[in-house]
Amino acid sequence: MFANIIHQEGHDFMIKGDYFKAIDCFSRALLQHPDHADIYSDRGVSYLHLKMENEAMADFNYALKLQPEYGFRYAARAYAKDFFGDTDAAIEDYEKAIELDPEDAVSYNNIGLLQEKKGYKVEAQKNFERADKLSKMENRLYDLMDQLEEEQPEEINSVEPKMVTIEETPVNHEMIDPATIREKNISTFKEFTQIFKSKKQFNEFMRFLKNGLRIK
Repeated sequence: MFANIIHQEGHDFMIKGDYFKAIDCFSRALLQHPDHADIYSDRGVSYLHLKMENEAMADFNYALKLQPEYGFRYAARAYAKDFFGDTDAAIEDYEKAIELDPEDAVSYNNIGLLQEKKGYKVEAQKNFERADKLSKMENRLYDLMDQLEEEQPEEINSVEPKMVTIEETPVNHEMIDPATIREKNISTFKEFTQIFKSKKQFNEFMRFLKNGLRIK
């Protein structure tokens, strides 16, 4: 994820809320890696927290230019557009994020909130339902990762598939910053996939999980 140690230091400052120091680190990191989309995105987040709209949007735009087929870039820019008051443009970016990544629970959640604000109740409810279903699936994957991380890879083939049942619980929908969960999702799924001996084995498991998922 990090281009170099300076990028990582900037990320640490950003997490602590020291945005000026974070921006300084990101700017220095870009001197070594001028086309690294993650650095631009991280610096954009820092500018956003400082309410520096022009600088934030410039960084989000450039990160998207570098990776135009990556849904997260649209989701990150959408969050910024909404933050700075451009709701319609934010909805368009979330729609593009979902087009590129149909399993992006955060974008479904956030676009639902914006549609609700605009009075599009039916569309908002559909997106909330999709977000809830995807979030439950992701949480189940995290649980399975915890259960399997101590297992040996060869033991997985001997496990008989079981129907997965998830209890329905009320969900309180709030706007989510895509950047806050991106690192967790990447690291979690990387660890999860490493449990399996091959990509085919993981894909077969994913197919079972999605086809067998039942919400009651």
